[in-house]
Amino acid sequence: MGFAACGFAAADDFPDYPKALDAIVGRFPETGGFYAPMYRRASVRNNFPWAKSLVVCLRFYGKYLVPPGISGCIGKNYLFDSRVAPNPDYSVTRDFTGYLRSLGMKVRKGGLPDRLAAARAGVASVARNNFSYSQGLGTWFNIVSYAVDGEFEPDKPLPEAPCPEGCDACIKACPTGALTGPYTMRMDRCVAFLTYGATLPLDPELARRMGRWIYGCDACQEACPLNRGIWQEKEGLGYLDEISWLLNPGTLSVMDEEVYRKAIQPLFPYIPADNPGRWRYNAGRALAEMSKQDKS
Repeated sequence: MGFAACGFAAADDFPDYPKALDAIVGRFPETGGFYAPMYRRASVRNNFPWAKSLVVCLRFYGKYLVPPGISGCIGKNYLFDSRVAPNPDYSVTRDFTGYLRSLGMKVRKGGLPDRLAAARAGVASVARNNFSYSQGLGTWFNIVSYAVDGEFEPDKPLPEAPCPEGCDACIKACPTGALTGPYTMRMDRCVAFLTYGATLPLDPELARRMGRWIYGCDACQEACPLNRGIWQEKEGLGYLDEISWLLNPGTLSVMDEEVYRKAIQPLFPYIPADNPGRWRYNAGRALAEMSKQDKS
């Protein structure tokens, strides 16, 4: 139906998940509020007592052409978001959900610790940059997980991703130090979160280190040696090409609110429709940092 991979796993709890969250919050107590809602994902049997299996799929987006002038400003995961209707992958998840139900199964999409579910289902393993990795796809994919009441033979779980021994490329590449070590990220410093979730104004030092990123970030993925030669850029997306001239710091920093609501917000939903000022702030900050870099 359009997924790049699919695997099966038992609908058991994930006892290691809350332990991992405890470790992060223990090191960085100020992040506790961000991670608190995630704990419940570990309790599969409590959340989905009817479930017998997990079905985990991967949606590869490393096949799309990035419009000129956008690289380094908007993260690819956000640029090719399949939750927006014009994206050709928009129907994939919905069609597959419908297919599972047509087989007579009870189905619930999401609500799981996706990366651990993907590893248990044998389709992806966790890399040191905290992204999931799959051979041939790198880390350029989304995980779509389902709890179902159908019984499937579980696939063989995968170990950790085959990161080169001693590699710390992702840690060095992280602009704000959010990656504090292998498999350890503090959300409150992640550039992606800072572009759409953090309270404004941002800490001046963090804002400076974010550079030209306006929405999302690809720094750790682009630095990862497991991603070399993976991005294909075979398919253009006309709806992005049409607005690509808008998606730059200069234009976004002075964007008219009507243009924002009609052309931008529907494609990038993490920033609410009633907050065009967030885009202008992000773009203005990026412009300022780019200007400083040019002068230096």
